Order: sequence, then C-alpha cells, then structure tokens
Amino acid sequence: MEKDIDVQALSAAIAGFLACHVLTCRFLVQEGVVEKDRFTSYLEAAMAEMAPGIEDKRTLFGLRQLITALRAPPASTAVQ
Repeated sequence: MEKDIDVQALSAAIAGFLACHVLTCRFLVQEGVVEKDRFTSYLEAAMAEMAPGIEDKRTLFGLRQLITALRAPPASTAVQ
C-alpha cells in the first residue's frame, strides 16, 4: 500500500523533537546539572567525529542548533 507523506507534518514533528532536546539541554545547563563549557566541547568533538562519515551535512543541523542554543546567554529569570 502506497501513501503520500505529508512533508509539512513530518518537518513540524522533527522540529518539535529537536526543540524539545535543545530546551532540555539548555535547562540542564542553566540549572547547573551539566557544565556548559564541558558539554559544548563534548558536543563539538562528537560532531567533528561524526561529520566525515555523513554525506548530507544537514543531518548535523540539530546538533549545531543545540550548540548554538547552549552558547546563547541565559534566559531572563525575572519574576513579575
């Protein structure tokens, strides 16, 4: 049985999945559970190790987004 894939729905699902991981990792760093510099260094090293074996470099987009998010300044925690 052949079915068409809803590309927009698939894209939204993948984006949501990646956003969830990015937010979780940012939270762990913000709360001090994970040391920011060690974690970003680990992710960069992992990406460098994986990159040569990956033909489509877009595959690493999620990892690049995570590293970028971790480098961003922490969100404001002002209470209103």
